[in-house]
Amino acid sequence: MIKRIYANNFRCLVAFEATFDSFGLLCGPNGVGKSSVFDVLKIIRDLGTSTAVLGGDGPTDIRELEFTNWLDEKVDRIQEFELGVSANGHEFDYKLHIEQAYGNVKPRIIKEVATCDDRILFTRDLDGVTFTREDGSQSGFPLDWCQAALGAIQPTGALRDIESLQETLSKIHILRPSPRQMEPESKMEARQPVLNLSNILSWYRSLAQEQDWTDALRDSLQNVWPDFKSFKLENMGLNTKALQFRFDSELGRDLKPYFFHQLSDGEKMLVGLYMIRAAMETSAAKIVWIDEPDNYVGLPELLPWVLSMRELLDDEHQTIMISHHPEILGNAGEENGKYLWRDNHTSPTRVGPMRVPEGLTPAEAMARGWANG
Repeated sequence: MIKRIYANNFRCLVAFEATFDSFGLLCGPNGVGKSSVFDVLKIIRDLGTSTAVLGGDGPTDIRELEFTNWLDEKVDRIQEFELGVSANGHEFDYKLHIEQAYGNVKPRIIKEVATCDDRILFTRDLDGVTFTREDGSQSGFPLDWCQAALGAIQPTGALRDIESLQETLSKIHILRPSPRQMEPESKMEARQPVLNLSNILSWYRSLAQEQDWTDALRDSLQNVWPDFKSFKLENMGLNTKALQFRFDSELGRDLKPYFFHQLSDGEKMLVGLYMIRAAMETSAAKIVWIDEPDNYVGLPELLPWVLSMRELLDDEHQTIMISHHPEILGNAGEENGKYLWRDNHTSPTRVGPMRVPEGLTPAEAMARGWANG
């Protein structure tokens, strides 16, 4: 579970720190940095799992850094990121410092440290990676500055605890679903969904190899759509598959097939949301951070999903959401809501518990602009 995030010199996040429990809600006006907090976690996850490198041209690579634009762009050229993680009975801290010199120079990692229960697992600087062996001797190896060490280390010997941190990062799902970008067909399996969930069918192909996940998704959709019966992958050509759904026709005579692309945007969104829930239920995913799950989905469909997600949460399973929706705000409660605000466009983001005037619900206070941190 993600316990803490720290970011400095990233967009509007300056010396920003927030702590989290198994369920949380980020709320506040537009432009205060809610999505930027999610993007910080994505940067740490992608670098720490070797999904991304600095200065690369791949779809997940970080080509250049996004600094705080009111700081001195010729002086303040270092970003600092920190992540606190609880996993398998241990407390991990992971730090990344990234530098990009003024001009067109590629960014590079200048400092990286991972600890387990305050014990240093490894350190990294421009000279390379250093760690302590089980016999107490020091060892290390050089590493390209564009690559994080965490994803490159084999978790053996004195470093075996690092496997818990690596596995936790690999099971973080950060999503900003966009039904209109979801592809109608899949040419390959995908172990991870991308940010906008455009590869939803490729992710489905990977998850569907586990019968428990398929059963969990089917059961959930049958609760959402009473006329839903089943789904299956149909061959559409060489390595290409499409997802077909079958519904009862009028009076239950025959099963009516629909392909995924024939569903409405709201229905596609619901399929994505319940795929996420099934992944949480079967531990294919353990940590889900989702930006505005209420987009495209009506209240009668949204609230049961939120409540069903909360049922799955424990010390290892976490759901953090960004939302302005009154019902999500109301169900989050003041204790789980984190309110983000800025004084103006050249001031940093601040965060605190969501506080509302006595006698008002969080939703009512947000609607009137009376909520604060």
